[in-house]
Amino acid sequence: MADQGQSADDAGSIGLILENPPQKKVKIETEYAETVSIDWISKLPDALIVQILSLLPITDACRTTILSKRWENLWTFINNVIYDDNNWSTLNNFISFADNVLPLLSCSTIKNFNLTFPFDYDDGVTYSSIIDKWLKFATNKKVEDLYLNIWYTDEATKHDKPYMLPQVFCSSSSILYIECWNCRISEDCVLNWTSLKSLILGKLFLQDEHVEQIMSNCSQLESLALCGFCGFSRLHVTSPKCRQLQLIDHEHPEGEWGSREGACFFEIVAPYVQNLRISGDLYHMKIRFGDLSSLVHADLTFCRDEDGVIGETIVKELLVSVRCANELSVSSWCIKVISELMLKKEDVSLPSLECKWLAISSRITKYSFPGIDHLLRLTPYLENLMIFPAMTYCECSMDGNIDLSEDSYLSLQQNIFKSSLQNLKNVKVVSPFCSNITTKLPHFLKFLLEHAINLETLAIVPEHKGCSSCSTNMSKLTDDLLASPRASGSAVLSFGSSFNYI
Repeated sequence: MADQGQSADDAGSIGLILENPPQKKVKIETEYAETVSIDWISKLPDALIVQILSLLPITDACRTTILSKRWENLWTFINNVIYDDNNWSTLNNFISFADNVLPLLSCSTIKNFNLTFPFDYDDGVTYSSIIDKWLKFATNKKVEDLYLNIWYTDEATKHDKPYMLPQVFCSSSSILYIECWNCRISEDCVLNWTSLKSLILGKLFLQDEHVEQIMSNCSQLESLALCGFCGFSRLHVTSPKCRQLQLIDHEHPEGEWGSREGACFFEIVAPYVQNLRISGDLYHMKIRFGDLSSLVHADLTFCRDEDGVIGETIVKELLVSVRCANELSVSSWCIKVISELMLKKEDVSLPSLECKWLAISSRITKYSFPGIDHLLRLTPYLENLMIFPAMTYCECSMDGNIDLSEDSYLSLQQNIFKSSLQNLKNVKVVSPFCSNITTKLPHFLKFLLEHAINLETLAIVPEHKGCSSCSTNMSKLTDDLLASPRASGSAVLSFGSSFNYI
């Protein structure tokens, strides 16, 4: 490791270390198949070596000082700082190393600052000031990309005394990308990342004023992802530049649903967002959807535990908001709610969808089919269809709530292809061939072949590869489908190949 008390000459040599003289060409004689050992790494220019070192954890980069005199200070020019305490025997050694190394870095800017750190209050000691100091260093070095993951040694610390992001970091003007997990933002903190383009916040309690600050102060923001989110009631993404929004798993900060009274509620308005993903568990969460008129791709593979009127209202508003999307993914919970709507009410008004690409995360059973049937009827322009299983609580609880006779099921299935899906060209299916769950997939695929007049490809892939039961059932389905009549003379069937998204 470089000595901080270097002479002026040494300092000058460091400043010129990236200026290598041209390397002589090396000629390797191979006429007699002789093996020539050449140290190619030593012949690399310093600038390229520094780029390679920047890809390593900073502990490994520092170890290269022992290689030779030339390598002694190369690591100090790296512009990626990757810290991970997992390779240290004690936390104090890790802290001491970081405190000694950071001042030696001579780069003017840091491209990437990556820190994973355990946080607790053992023996009354808090590490907040230490992390604050490192973040201040990164901010002063005009860091562009920052990843921060604080993990807690006990739940009490996580909930009672979590790490608070410092104001100096929250007002950095150089940061372009932030991914931050398990931190908190104080009430008086102002979020003002003026150059920020991508923001990922995980398990971080956000208040409405923080969300409003992100939307108003981060004018360059293009992508926002909230994972394990809670705390706010309005998510109005009104910036024309923000085109991607992800909401994954709703989670109370206390970690227990019973610790808070009632359900959380929030409203989404994102008129310029083109790619929307709402996935994971949204239990005890009431959602209202507003303007989503620019959507191109909508992934709605979330699951809830509420049904009845609340579920029906959410699904209706959701389909209205995403009706303009060209690509749509829906979960088994959505299929379940639509199935119940179809069977409970004779006149159900759901909007027609413009999507040409549809992914359904649900098994095709007698009980899910009313929802699948109606959803397909709502997509007259559909060209590409994907079906893959997703065994969730929603799907497990579906069978006992829906009463559908076999005759009614067959009638629904026949009518799908007579009245719609005339534009369908490509179908890909992942099938649970070794599952004990009774599926109607074989019947569904036979009707599809018989009535989809423009079908070009039908690809079927087993959910579990290498299973003897899967192979047997797959073989039987293959024989049945190959013997089935086809409305499209150009339809090609594919079995057992790798599954890729259309």
